[in-house]
Amino acid sequence: MSCDMEDPITSEVHARIRQAMMLGLTRQPLTVPLALQPLLSGLPEERAPALALLALAGQRQRFVPPLLPALDPVSETARRMHDDTRPVMPPVARRAMLRLAASVEKEHAGSVLAIAVRRAGEAGCRLHPFDLPGLARHIKTDAANPGLAERAYLSLVDTGSEEDEASQGPIFDRITPANWTTFPRSDRRTFVAGMRRTDAAGARALVESVWKTEQAPMRVALIESLAAGLSLDDKPFLERAATDRADSVKQKASQLLSSMPATEGFEARLAEAARCFTRPHGLARVIAAIGAGTGGSLTFALPDSIKTPAEALAARDRLFSGVPLDALASAAGAAPLEILAALPADPFYAMLFLTTALDAGQTECARRILGMGLLALGRAGLTSHALLQFSGTARLAMTAGHAGQFLASSAWADVVRAASEPSSPGALNDGGRLIFTAALMPREAMQSFVATLEPLGPGVTRAARDFAGFVLALPASNAPPDPTLNRSSNS
Repeated sequence: MSCDMEDPITSEVHARIRQAMMLGLTRQPLTVPLALQPLLSGLPEERAPALALLALAGQRQRFVPPLLPALDPVSETARRMHDDTRPVMPPVARRAMLRLAASVEKEHAGSVLAIAVRRAGEAGCRLHPFDLPGLARHIKTDAANPGLAERAYLSLVDTGSEEDEASQGPIFDRITPANWTTFPRSDRRTFVAGMRRTDAAGARALVESVWKTEQAPMRVALIESLAAGLSLDDKPFLERAATDRADSVKQKASQLLSSMPATEGFEARLAEAARCFTRPHGLARVIAAIGAGTGGSLTFALPDSIKTPAEALAARDRLFSGVPLDALASAAGAAPLEILAALPADPFYAMLFLTTALDAGQTECARRILGMGLLALGRAGLTSHALLQFSGTARLAMTAGHAGQFLASSAWADVVRAASEPSSPGALNDGGRLIFTAALMPREAMQSFVATLEPLGPGVTRAARDFAGFVLALPASNAPPDPTLNRSSNS
């Protein structure tokens, strides 16, 4: 046959020949293609065309490529995954993260791995593409943190859920005032909060420009973003927002109004909160001054009118929600650490100060509150619940100085001692105290943290050691400090 001759064995004929050969010629007679009948009709009867057709069908299957389904064009989002300029995390760090994912308990995996992903981002790395499928559900819990590659992947695997906001909207290299409305809610909130630190009026103007077209959840997020750089200039807009048709928006706007510095309401609330802290007077103060007693320490008590636990919870929120720790310490004439040490053994008090600092974009202040809060709470015993709240809310590491003080404290020694006693339940399951403490440690303190775990068995410390190994395997961050961060509070 000529090379340019039309193929006599079409795909349909080829399929019939194969089926006849597999079923047997007695069950399904073999049909010779019309184009081949002149060539095969002259064969003697003992040389039936079956073998010739079998050979031709085999050759065709060998040399004629099968028809492949049409490939969908590569989406722009998929292309953008490879536009992320951050380097993939080093192989040693990747292996350490995979070990951590295997060793951390399932009930803590969501929080711990989300913090690990954030640590990788802080070190200037992105996840390996092969690891994105297994870590996607953890990335979604920290929607404001992922970089371009992670956001692009989440967009590709969008489940269509309204709650899956990390995977909604186009993917851009950089969010700007020109495209910010196309980003997910968490990205928009973070963008406005960041812009507030350099151009508060411009950021507020962006919010006002889209206010009437946004749904209630987005309006709440935009109100929250105004906590950064809050000033009297925001009062007219917040007063209008406080009359919003949605209760959630009204409550958030009213909360910001009550937290606005230099207003009569805020100053009155700050003064009332400061009166909850007192020092001894008279002889007790003199004795404390010469070191012969403990009466000089700051004490805390809610107003005498508070009688029931429900009233105490309401007073806690009313007096301390939205109040910066520095401002309260100044009003009470005390150091921030004294304020936290005097508070009841309730982590929610310190959490209020921590949330206020995070909402205002004061990352360094939040790091100090983490360390001071843990040092203060240590006197009542470090619970896994408190450590989970601190690490899960902030997803930051405390300062190196506070980490050193914490690791040398009696409270941490008690945690290690409880986990080292064979008869103690903590020897088998510490409730997450070790792994969440590891999540709060800065890179500078990781080796010291691991050294404190030496008395413990490998089973209870495995996840904590794996987290420490992961952080130490990441490149050291050489990013200069952000000059807009608040560094005025005392530690």
